[in-house]
Parts: sequence; C-alpha cells; structure tokens
Amino acid sequence: MIKRILISSILLMSFGCSPIKKINNNVISGEFDKAIDKTISELKKTKNKKKKNQYELILTDIYDRSVINSRDKISRFEKDGNPEFLDDIYFEYEKLVKRQEKLKNISSERLNFNFEDYSSELINFRYKTSDYYLKISNSLISNDNKFDYRKAYNYLTTIEGINPNYQNTRFLIELCLLKGRDNILLTVLNESKSVLFKDLENDILNINGYDLNSKWQSFYTKNDSYKGKYDFYIDLAFKSFIISPERLVQKEENKEKNIIDGLTYQLDEDGNVMKDSLGNDIKVDKIIKISVKTIESIQSKSAKVIAEIRFLDQKKNIVDRFPLESEFWFRNRFLEYDGDKRVLTKDEAKLSKNRFLPFPPDEVLIFNNSENIKRKMKNIIYKSFK
Repeated sequence: MIKRILISSILLMSFGCSPIKKINNNVISGEFDKAIDKTISELKKTKNKKKKNQYELILTDIYDRSVINSRDKISRFEKDGNPEFLDDIYFEYEKLVKRQEKLKNISSERLNFNFEDYSSELINFRYKTSDYYLKISNSLISNDNKFDYRKAYNYLTTIEGINPNYQNTRFLIELCLLKGRDNILLTVLNESKSVLFKDLENDILNINGYDLNSKWQSFYTKNDSYKGKYDFYIDLAFKSFIISPERLVQKEENKEKNIIDGLTYQLDEDGNVMKDSLGNDIKVDKIIKISVKTIESIQSKSAKVIAEIRFLDQKKNIVDRFPLESEFWFRNRFLEYDGDKRVLTKDEAKLSKNRFLPFPPDEVLIFNNSENIKRKMKNIIYKSFK
C-alpha cells in the first residue's frame, strides 16, 4: 500500500492542470470524499486509456489515504475515552462504509480496494451514541427549562438521524419542540385620537402574511384559537394618523413652434413664381407657426402613521420599544391643452392622456401604509428573536 501511495502521490503532484489539481487540493485539505467523487467522475468521462490508468491509480491511493485517516481519528477518539466523541467515531465508521459502497460500483481489472466489514463497529457505536445522547436528553428534559428542551432537541435529532425512533425518540422530539417554543401574542392598540379603521387592524393581525413562525417561536393574535400561556407579548401601538390636505398645483404655459406644412412656390421680389434653369417652378418648404396653451396639474395627498412596537415579558413588563413610522403618498400628474398638439413634447403628449382622479378617502390612504408597517414590524421582530 505504501508503494502505491508513493507512486500516485508523484502522479498527483506531476499534474498541474485541472481537474487533477482540484483533486489534489481536496486530498491536501483532507476532503477525501470530495476527491473520490471527482476522480470517479473523471474516470467515467475519459476515453483515453493512459488517463484511465492514471485515474485508477489515483483513486486507489485516495481511498487508502481516506481509510488511514479515518482509522487514525477513530483510534484517537477511543484512546481519549470521552463519550462526547462517540458520535464522531460512529460517523467515521459510516464514512468507511459509504466509501466502500460507492467504490463497489466501480469495476476494473486494475482497481483493487482492500475492503473490510465495518458493520459490527457501526452498529456498536450507533447504540453507544444513542444511549449516551438519550441519557443527556432525559437529564435536560427533567430540568423543565425552555433552553434545556432546545439542547435536548439537538441531541435527540442526532439520535433520530442514526437510529430512527430509538427508545421512542420521536415522542421526545415533539415534546421538546412543544416545551422549548416561545409563544408570542401580537396585539394592535389605538393610542391615537383618531378612529382605527378595522381593515387596517385586520390586515396587521393577519399573522400568516409575516412568515415569522419558526422552530422555537410561534406567533398568535386575538383571532387565533390558542388558549395556552404566552411567553412574550408584542404590542403595536398607533400613536397618531396625520392626513395632509388635498393639494392641486397647476402650471400654465403658452408655447409656439415653427413646423413644415407642405410646399409653397418661391416668389421673387415682384411676387412672381421663380423658375429653375429648366423653366420649372421652384418649390420650397412651407413654414408655419403653431401654438398651444397647456395646464399641467399635480394632485397630491398623504397619510402618515406614527406608531411604536413594544416587547413585553410574561408578566407584561415592557422590556424594549421601537419607534415605527410609515407614510403613503397619493400623486397624480396630468396635462390639459388648448391648441395644436404638435407643439407638445413626447412626455407632454403622454401626460395629456392622464386625467384628474378623485382624491382617495383618508381610510384608504391609511390602509395603504399597511404593507410598509408590516415589513418594518417584521424586520424589528426578526432581529429581536433571531
């Protein structure tokens, strides 16, 4: 094996180009499985016999190196005796098994891998790891503490990944998810001197649109059927609604322009039609002046919402607060004209297709702040609970 490693090491170092260079980089960094996958891929693609032989030698070398690396790690972990390394030992044995399974599908007269049966070791450390993590999980669960439930969840999901539903693991995982989760109530308060329109309140309380729920946080509103205890409260308190007056600003302008309007006869000083050298009448562009009167109008109206987000603990004491403002503008621009349309620029012609629009009611303008309010509130909540 040592001789084979030396030979293929020379091969790896002798190739300066990709993909062998990439394979060599993976080997140097200890990423043996990536190196094996890339070598297999190149081996399947190449039609050149010489290159095939080289890739086969490289593949056997990488495999032998990976086995030595895994066994060294296992030996160090076992000598250490720390049960925290039990899962590391298991995963190294799993790597050894998976590599062998992968390479069993690669057939060639020159490929000769030294396979071994690791099934006993794999099973042994699967159960040792499961028993050790289950003992820790049960100890953490007995503390009946949210953070310990979350720690236990991590251990239990490791067990589930290597030993599905061992000792009723799935029930314990669901228990940890339930007990480790923060339940949070979102409430909308009206502390302004104005009426809080129901459409705005209902849209704010549509918690499904926030995409806030996660593994360890569940958000509720008064519209939900949850009857349990809450760990935190979030209040969105509206302080004021400021509606601007309806504005209509107009600008009047008179414009003129010279344009070509067909042809006309060129006259001499006596008013006679001039002739060219062939005796034909001379015609020139007919220039006329056109004019237009324009009235450009700009409509505007705005609704500004001033609010505050408050975070409260289980006893409803305020632990943090954040100001929140949002403003929505209604704007409309249009142009009316009297005269020749040809004087208008392209932008003015486009504006002339617009018309006066009725100003939106106050409640519509306030409601149009809803998406902006939800976006800002989501960002504040997300940063507070991440």
